Amino acid sequence: MWVTASHLAAHTSSTYITCLRVFLDACRRHGWLPRLPATAAVYHDDLPSRPRPLPRFIPEFVMAQLEDPERLAMLPDATTRALVIVIMETGLRANDACSLPFNPIIDHSTRWPCLRYFNTKMAAEQLVPLSAAAAEAIRAQQTHLLDRWPDAVPVLFPAPHSNPDGTRPFSYATLRGRLARRQHDIDPRDEVGRPVRVTAHQFRHTFGTRLINTGVPQHVIQRLLGHASPQMTARYAALGDTTVRAAFDEYCQQRVNLAAERIAYDPGALTAEAERTTHNTARVQASLPNGYCGRPPQQDCPHPNACLTCPDFQTTPAFLNIHRRQRDQTRLLIATAEADGRFRLADNHRQVHDNLDGLIAALEDIADTTP
Repeated sequence: MWVTASHLAAHTSSTYITCLRVFLDACRRHGWLPRLPATAAVYHDDLPSRPRPLPRFIPEFVMAQLEDPERLAMLPDATTRALVIVIMETGLRANDACSLPFNPIIDHSTRWPCLRYFNTKMAAEQLVPLSAAAAEAIRAQQTHLLDRWPDAVPVLFPAPHSNPDGTRPFSYATLRGRLARRQHDIDPRDEVGRPVRVTAHQFRHTFGTRLINTGVPQHVIQRLLGHASPQMTARYAALGDTTVRAAFDEYCQQRVNLAAERIAYDPGALTAEAERTTHNTARVQASLPNGYCGRPPQQDCPHPNACLTCPDFQTTPAFLNIHRRQRDQTRLLIATAEADGRFRLADNHRQVHDNLDGLIAALEDIADTTP
């Protein structure tokens, strides 16, 4: 075939042959070409194999520059800045982000904000959790719009020109042009000082790559990114098999334990892969703000007290005995601190004790009413 003999890119060749295949099928279905021979057909095996490139994520060194508030302020207006932040923080496709409704936020049961949007590629409405930065950007954008249109507008990101009533949404072409022009001002550079140019869609690839790097399960990433099939998300998993292993090996060369001793690690050891699995699972299950837990996920933690002053902490009656034991231990800590004259420390322990009192009472009520 001419297409096969040409030197077109694989994606272009596949598109041409697919269009021909659809045309021949339509001719047979509707009888448009009665003399069309039965051998005039394009089969699936005739389609050229399309390469599956890895996601074009933005390196963290460059992302740190792009996420810097001073550089974000160089974007031309508040609407463009808010739109870029939402894409960075949610991984939405740029077209879906541009067409968000004026109020896309819904709070779930713990009052954490979620983003409701229409996934045009899957033709379905979806909900994804929002980061604090994305929620703040959306609310700031709503305030900005209400200053101009007090009666509100139907879209969160209205087009900047020829849009007096604010009903026409921002276009991807406008976003692409503004990002391209402003990157000369923002001037992001890689580790060796070379200028870097990024696209809006690379923020989506970066979002997925970050999730893989933190050990989020593949099926969760598929839902967050709104992929139609696991094969699309598998590209990020393939990326994780290379970049995450390299990052893990680098991390292991810098580890110290509580005794300030370097922890020996051999990347070629038989146990290296099992250790990486333990590490990634523990980071999802028990991430810490000041390090990582080296305990296997199947092993109970003997120190379940680090989160009792955090508003995002959640628990169930299954942990009642642990909470009761910790309350008794905390009473001893309060008494010891007061006897030593360390009243500030005693106040900190008292806050944990009061939180435990409230938790235990609420959990006991639940346990009493649950079969």
